[in-house]
Amino acid sequence: MSTDMSKVLASSSSNEHVDAKVVAEKEIGDNLPPGYYFLPSPSELIQLYLVQKILGLPMASDIVKIMDSVEHLDPDQLKLEEFKYSRDNEGYYITKKAERKTDEETSIKTTTGHWKESKSNSHIFNKGSQIVGYKNTFTFYEADGKETAWRLNEYTAIPDIVPVDALTDTVRAKIEEYVACKIRFKKVKLPEEIIYDEEIEMDEDEDEDEDVD
Repeated sequence: MSTDMSKVLASSSSNEHVDAKVVAEKEIGDNLPPGYYFLPSPSELIQLYLVQKILGLPMASDIVKIMDSVEHLDPDQLKLEEFKYSRDNEGYYITKKAERKTDEETSIKTTTGHWKESKSNSHIFNKGSQIVGYKNTFTFYEADGKETAWRLNEYTAIPDIVPVDALTDTVRAKIEEYVACKIRFKKVKLPEEIIYDEEIEMDEDEDEDEDVD
């Protein structure tokens, strides 16, 4: 997401649950200008989308889709082309947590394979260096066990970022139940490539820096 757009959405979270969707639409209208991506930071995804959904309030935009369960986030069955403001092969969802196998490894079964956890409980900070949630990272494996380049970042919120007067038992239960997810196809730059690919560089930078805004 552009710096200006980030400021617009972030400013909506500084007040107690301002209708961020209205603020964003007033600023950019129905279309993003050429060259802009929908690229929310992890803390924006948690605060302006996941928490808003949990509290039953409008999300910052309707670009983030609602999915029944993480189990349905199967790369072969998703319609990522509907994310017209996102980068290619990238999508954002709010879902309920799926049942996961945790014998020796944490995995989530889907129709054509499973998501295997590669990194868990990374801290997500806001711009004020406060923890707002956690990230778990998964890699998708096909039914025959073949690893793919699909990655899933699963974000959870913490109760501390919800106003005390809104933190009911129902809201606490929803915090445990709902997650925000980013799914993307991780591009790999081959050694023999000599042409600079800006989007590949962006992916690499994101992997290193996305835990901290």
